[in-house]
Amino acid sequence: MIIWIDEAWRGCWAGPVVACSFCFLSNLELKEKNKLVFWLKNSKAMSASRREDIFSKLINLFCEDKICFWVWIVDNFTIDDINIRQANKEAMRRSLEEIFLRIWNQKKIKQVLVDGKDNYNFDFLTIKPEFIVKWDEKIDEIKCASIIAKVFRDRLMETYSLIYPQHRFEKHKSYWTKLHTELIQEFGITWIHRKSYKPIKNALNK
Repeated sequence: MIIWIDEAWRGCWAGPVVACSFCFLSNLELKEKNKLVFWLKNSKAMSASRREDIFSKLINLFCEDKICFWVWIVDNFTIDDINIRQANKEAMRRSLEEIFLRIWNQKKIKQVLVDGKDNYNFDFLTIKPEFIVKWDEKIDEIKCASIIAKVFRDRLMETYSLIYPQHRFEKHKSYWTKLHTELIQEFGITWIHRKSYKPIKNALNK
């Protein structure tokens, strides 16, 4: 059994960073896996509707105990306090700890593989995690983890857009865009913006 980890929205200007740990369980039939894999590709290259569709399929497989995953978020206040790299590590660590608690036979876990190049050290692990860049373009489990994290956070930003409708978070999802920049200039920053990020600092200074 291999656990795979990916994160979403590390470079955004607002909201939390989200990490997902994911693995296929042994009772997932090969035909089910192949059917799922057929629809997978890098979540960043998918349409939002395709990601939502695959997300629903993954939720169903989770409810049938055929996959296991766990999501953890670290909010913008913590990102400002400890920096995004450490906040990302914390989100990954907590999601990993939770998935370990839910796999009853931990001796079956042979590897922990992480998309990225940070080379974090997770103290509770007896297995040394491996870090490789751009696995979300190649490995099916990483694609699943990426889709779960991205859909989860997209939905969260859509909820924030109900609180801050003038900032249109449902459109730009808090990434740098011309629209996001213009809205900050017009309406200022919100409670969920990452104040340690340079563009938000500049807006505060103005």
